[in-house]
Amino acid sequence: MRKTDKKLEREIIRGLTQMCEAAKFDHEGFIWLTHEVNYQRFPQSLKVTLVFNESVSEEVLLAEFQALIPKVQLALEPVIGEPLLAAQIEACREHTLQ
Repeated sequence: MRKTDKKLEREIIRGLTQMCEAAKFDHEGFIWLTHEVNYQRFPQSLKVTLVFNESVSEEVLLAEFQALIPKVQLALEPVIGEPLLAAQIEACREHTLQ
């Protein structure tokens, strides 16, 4: 990873962490998020995954996901220089072992 890639990674993490911490309290079922990126193809390769509790209903998950998309875009816009495409943001459920 190049020095510029490391700097970008820190900026992505900073923006997403701030957004995530606020969203945990404001969005039902939202637990955490993660991202992956190939810096050789940045920003087109950036993908953000929003993780929801497995007990939240599909209806709530979809509504909260739609509400979180602009927040993710806003958090990353200063880093990327433009809004992240909604197609690069996805949702999934966290499955816990019982």
